[in-house]
Amino acid sequence: MATLSERFETDYKTAMKAGDRVRVDTLRMVKAALQRVAIDKRKDVLDDADIIPVLNQQVKQRRETLEAGQKAGRQDVVDSAKAELDILSGYLPKQLSPEQLKPLIEEAIASVGPQQGPIMKFVMAKAAGAADGKTVNQLVAERLKQS
Repeated sequence: MATLSERFETDYKTAMKAGDRVRVDTLRMVKAALQRVAIDKRKDVLDDADIIPVLNQQVKQRRETLEAGQKAGRQDVVDSAKAELDILSGYLPKQLSPEQLKPLIEEAIASVGPQQGPIMKFVMAKAAGAADGKTVNQLVAERLKQS
């Protein structure tokens, strides 16, 4: 199985040859973000554990752009953000459903107590990129209100 870095590189080259502008531009932005992280961490090659948080950040930015485009009535921005989001989502691990997150939240409460911050940290570490922070935050808040 190829690492994410290798997948980015081969997909980037394939998209360049095919003339797929959206994919090329999206992967170029991701590669730039990864390069900044590599410089910050003083590493030549990032492993998947370093790449997934960067991808999550890129996905979050696209979701915010999508929301802003919808509020502003800018269909061109919405279409662009959706296309980029689809490309980026292909590189992330399959996202956990709320039903799959609830046992992790219960485990976190049993382990660290009923405090939002430590629970979030615990669940996000266990999910390892397979959970959206916003969704986890909502689920944790709902669960803590029940207590």
